Amino acid sequence: MDKKIIFRLSIGILSSVAMMAAGFYLFLFANPLHLHQVNLLKWIPILIGFTALLASGKINGETPVKFLPFLFIPFVVFDLFNFFYFPFIIVLMITGAAALIITRRDVNKNLKLFSSLSVAGIFIYFLLAQPIILEKPGFGRNMDGEFVNATVLWNPSDEGLIPLPAHTLVDEDNNTFNLESISGKTHFIAFWATWCIPCIIEKPQLDSLKLTYKGDVEFIDISIDEDKVRWLAFIEEHEPAGLQLITNNTDKTRRELNISSLPLHFIVNAEGEYNSFTSLKKAGEMLSETFEQ
Repeated sequence: MDKKIIFRLSIGILSSVAMMAAGFYLFLFANPLHLHQVNLLKWIPILIGFTALLASGKINGETPVKFLPFLFIPFVVFDLFNFFYFPFIIVLMITGAAALIITRRDVNKNLKLFSSLSVAGIFIYFLLAQPIILEKPGFGRNMDGEFVNATVLWNPSDEGLIPLPAHTLVDEDNNTFNLESISGKTHFIAFWATWCIPCIIEKPQLDSLKLTYKGDVEFIDISIDEDKVRWLAFIEEHEPAGLQLITNNTDKTRRELNISSLPLHFIVNAEGEYNSFTSLKKAGEMLSETFEQ
């Protein structure tokens, strides 16, 4: 390999790493816009990956095509922020490849235009696929699960309700359970972990809710534990009511269900759409109002 090519590739890789680091710091840590659940917004890594590959592609505009895959090495950075997973990594690779095509001097204008429009379409799709909410001081949810002290720029779901995704969990016997199958009646889902002290403290209150609404509401407890043995020991000792499930992939469960903190509670309607509550008390009040109507 020619020394000039090695130099250009090295500079391109370093520039990509620097831009990715700056981008993730700006959005995830500084977060000047105060975006709600910014670590779960998929349009952010798409934007960061595209601009990083655009810069390294500019530097390597004359580098032979066969060496360009080396420019994707910095994409391992996405793993640090839990975005390096299938199939989303395919989306990142496609937008990265489009960025390189746009920067090539030997590519015709029509292909560059198609690549630009494709990236724009992908970005807009993911931008509008998730809520865009700006937090203000005192941000939170009221007893109805509605945001307070927030500016909702975009919310694709009606009335703030979100459909449960096709997400698979397992029970004590390792039988699978897909959340998408939930329908027909009200369900109450409690997310917790054995290491989460607030979760353990609220268990008696949760047990009381289960007793109060027995027969009217189906209760599901979902553990975010990585230590399945510890979870099983807790279940066997306390024998909680309701279906007991645990994640097979903590990062994936947090990402797909927008879990940024524990404990968390979902009230799911008969159509499989839910509102989320960080406060068990407010979730209980919402249940009470639902069955008084």
